Amino acid sequence: MKEPSEKSAREKGAWVSWGTGLLMLLLAAETWKAVDGRWGYIGHMPVYIYAGVLTLYLGAERIAYRGSGSKGKQTKIWTRHLLLLFWLPLLIVPVLEYSLYPRYDFTVTVIGAALTLLGTGLRAWGLWTLGKYFSAHIEIKADHELVETGPYKFIRHPAYAGNILQAVGIPLILNAYFSMSISAVLIALFLYRLKLEEEVLAREVKGYGAYMIGLTGSYRRYGKLES
Repeated sequence: MKEPSEKSAREKGAWVSWGTGLLMLLLAAETWKAVDGRWGYIGHMPVYIYAGVLTLYLGAERIAYRGSGSKGKQTKIWTRHLLLLFWLPLLIVPVLEYSLYPRYDFTVTVIGAALTLLGTGLRAWGLWTLGKYFSAHIEIKADHELVETGPYKFIRHPAYAGNILQAVGIPLILNAYFSMSISAVLIALFLYRLKLEEEVLAREVKGYGAYMIGLTGSYRRYGKLES
């Protein structure tokens, strides 16, 4: 299938982002009403833990992001919007589920918080290491290089791995088991985007193809490209 022009993709992406934002505002408003109406009937501790963990997650993202530098060649822009279409509901729907079907197992909450914080730390470490080369899109910079510092000494895709841990952990904090269906979709999307990204890296970044087939023998060389 022919890749749409960058201008066309950006225009469509703007409409998708606007529509997604509006839907999320409506969903957040309904969730707030549900929580407010049932506040006296639900356990408060999981909600406080959830709010605290998400605050740390948002703070870590802000601190770790140091700017994306010069604009590079972007491909498969639609994957970013598709991920957001499921990622944003993942932050809201578990709260709605908990307010409607409150269940509370402290052990499950602790496991969920631990997974989310571990994923947040791993992703933030990866973003910080990439610095100006981080991009929310599949993007190749003009000065694209390989990096072998930070988490890239041990794992090829720390940001994706962190996102997957977060996707599993976030609903568990509130024991929101039905919301895990969103997690399953997100994990599949992350793995699919990872596949697309590696294809671009192998094609555009010198030496990455050799790395993919195991020439280096370790997870120590990775293109400065992340989700």
